[in-house]
Parts: sequence; C-alpha cells; structure tokens
Amino acid sequence: MPDFHGGDDNFRSIDYMAIGYAPMKALTALIVDRVLDRFPNLRFGVIEQGASWVPGWMRNMDSAHNAFYKNEERLQKMSLRPSEFVKRQVRVTPYPHEDTGWIIANSGDEVCLFSSDYPHVEGGRHPIKRFEASMETAGVSAAHKQRFYCDNFVDLMGRGLS
Repeated sequence: MPDFHGGDDNFRSIDYMAIGYAPMKALTALIVDRVLDRFPNLRFGVIEQGASWVPGWMRNMDSAHNAFYKNEERLQKMSLRPSEFVKRQVRVTPYPHEDTGWIIANSGDEVCLFSSDYPHVEGGRHPIKRFEASMETAGVSAAHKQRFYCDNFVDLMGRGLS
C-alpha cells in the first residue's frame, strides 16, 4: 500500500497512531526521575513527531502522579506536577494537519512551536494557512500566536536568539 508520498515503505496511518509513544516514554522518565527538576534550564524539542498526543499525555502523567504519589519517593520529591515541567521545559511541533488550536488550548501556549517541514512534501502546500485556520477556530490570541511562531522557539534554543 503506498504511503501519502506515493511510496511503499515510508509512513502510513498506523505508524502515525503510535508516533508519540517513544517521546512520551523518554520524556516521562526524564520528568519522573527528576532530571528536569534538577536542571530547570534544560529544554527538549520534540520535532517531527506531531503533537496531538501531548494534551492526553500531560493529563495522564498528572493522573499517575496523583495515583502513585503515596508510594513513590521520587514523585514526592518533585517540585512541580509533571505537566508543569512540560510547560516549562518541553516544546513540540504539531503537523500542519493536526488541530493546533486545540493542542494549544489543552496543553498551554508554552508548549507548541511552528515547524513546516519545508521543503518536504509532508509539510503540505500551505502549512501557515492550515495553522492559522486551526488557531482561528480555537480563538487563539495574537499573543499566543507570537509564542507559537517565535517565542517558544527562542525559549527552546536559548535567549541569545531574542
């Protein structure tokens, strides 16, 4: 079966459904094992993995934190809730076809940042138009769009960029 590029060995819908699993597991370990707690200036960018998985993952980590807090000393030592570490230190790039406005509304305006995947075909012909339409539908403010298109990248890469 050809993928969306027309080839037969790349990336299909079933692959897309599991794309967030590896970053979720790796980042959860970094959060729960308190690496992000000990290094608050450390930033992680999750690029070309989509972002629709992020709001549910953040909620599930907070739920796990609540459920296992009593018996796990490492959770008791955390200075923030897991989702707060994500907002402070993790940045993700949604695909243009994802509902970016919904992702921002449910993960926080600190988390998402722009990426078009140019010049690759999977970025689509009009990524900015698609991002804008999604954010318009969700009522994303101009200040939050500024974070998406610029400020969250500066935060990820370092203040020297500003």
